[in-house]
Amino acid sequence: MAQPMTPRPLSRRTALKRAAGVALAAGTTLGLGAPTAMAAPSLQDVRAFQGTWSGAYDGRRATLRIVVQQQPPSSYYTLFLTFTEVDRGETYSGTVQYVPQDAHEVRGITLTGPSTLSWPSLLLHTWNTDVLSGTSSWGGSGWPFSFYRSSSAPPYAAGRGFRGWTDWLGQPYDKAEYAGNIDGRNAHLKVFRYLANGRPQVQFTLEDLDRSVSWAATFWDVDFNQWSTDQQRNPLAGVRMAPYPQSAEPKAIDYLYWHSWNAMYVTGADIWNGNRYGMSFIRQTPLLP
Repeated sequence: MAQPMTPRPLSRRTALKRAAGVALAAGTTLGLGAPTAMAAPSLQDVRAFQGTWSGAYDGRRATLRIVVQQQPPSSYYTLFLTFTEVDRGETYSGTVQYVPQDAHEVRGITLTGPSTLSWPSLLLHTWNTDVLSGTSSWGGSGWPFSFYRSSSAPPYAAGRGFRGWTDWLGQPYDKAEYAGNIDGRNAHLKVFRYLANGRPQVQFTLEDLDRSVSWAATFWDVDFNQWSTDQQRNPLAGVRMAPYPQSAEPKAIDYLYWHSWNAMYVTGADIWNGNRYGMSFIRQTPLLP
């Protein structure tokens, strides 16, 4: 059962209401293209969506340009988006109106170009406004993306497509580590396989390094080959991960997708207090060819 909610710190968000505009700082990188989560301010303001972004769209190289304009005399904003699939040479554009100033999630985005793209969710990571993530919807499936502000984007991590559940892991030691962020805070995702009572199982561990909290979920691997490809790409959907220390609250995962065109990238989101918060990771353990 869920334990009592631990309030998420709001002091910096409250401070935003007293601030004029949004200050954006450049980031640095660590490890194999893993962005540090302490480079940008942790302010929640829709104007922080504005800028030029680089990243991975289901694993393919992509860019995103966002312009944010207020809709006078209201307090709402309009977002103008230009999205380019670099590897496919395709450009799409669209607008979203009536976005509140304190929004960190923009929903129901439609982009038009060579075809029509539907983005159910675009998330600004509230503890580091140099990071965006979200999902596109096509054919009844979700297709993840992660973007970083171009001034601080890590190098593109080239890799092959996702083949199946064994790509969560690394060989020959059946473990893999991913570095990135949870809502902009420095974080690791670790996946490893081990024997429990003589049966192999796989554990997923999320570590929030800035808060010294981790969460884990385990599965018997005998089930994986029975899963659909979509479920193997998104193994934690709907899972409530157990916390450590136990005094922390569990983490409710909305989705955690491996990018189908490039298994180096993982994009996710958790649910807290009825809101969605983004996660982005880049694999640090070598991926077998």
